[in-house]
Amino acid sequence: MAFDIRILELLASRLCHDLVSPVGAIRNGLELIEEMEDDPNPAFMGEAIKLIDHSSGQADRRLRLFRLAYGVAGREVRGFGEMRTIVAGWLEGTRTAVAWGAGVPADTVTERSGVAKVLLNTIILAEEALTHGGTITVAGQGDGAAGRLTVTATGRPGALNAEAQAALDGTAAPDAVTPRTVHAYVTGRFAESYGVRLAAQPAGPDTLVFSLVW
Repeated sequence: MAFDIRILELLASRLCHDLVSPVGAIRNGLELIEEMEDDPNPAFMGEAIKLIDHSSGQADRRLRLFRLAYGVAGREVRGFGEMRTIVAGWLEGTRTAVAWGAGVPADTVTERSGVAKVLLNTIILAEEALTHGGTITVAGQGDGAAGRLTVTATGRPGALNAEAQAALDGTAAPDAVTPRTVHAYVTGRFAESYGVRLAAQPAGPDTLVFSLVW
């Protein structure tokens, strides 16, 4: 499948944007500690350490997510335990919660290469759609041969905007994709590449349902 180089550039820009804040905060904390070397202040030192701890944890959680979402590792996942933990960590401290119970779906689904990767990217897309926060629910069953999963985003606005929908469907030309819609675009292309039919459909004013069928 042909892949426009601009999409790679946009994806790299997105990754850097999501990582620059926590990495920059780590640097700020280190600089604060350096400034206090000659005149240490216990209170400021404690705040600097808290800042470094919080920001390094945030960077770690995002890197773990990106590794599975965009890297080769996500294609050959065996079981959903690690992915479930990574999603929960990524959403920690946000206005969005995830309802994804153990055993949903069965780990045999991962016998089909790429399904877990498409599911993870769909969850990220659902979080993007919930601009005011909400709940993401993962449901469905299947195995490596066939199955159907749903990712339901409950909260406002309950729909993808037109640009993200076109990017997901592949009707948007690569030069029309933006940093805000590049994730929708690559999610759709991952689904096509792995033989997963992915669709997004509003189910009410505050509900958006993604379906994955293979």
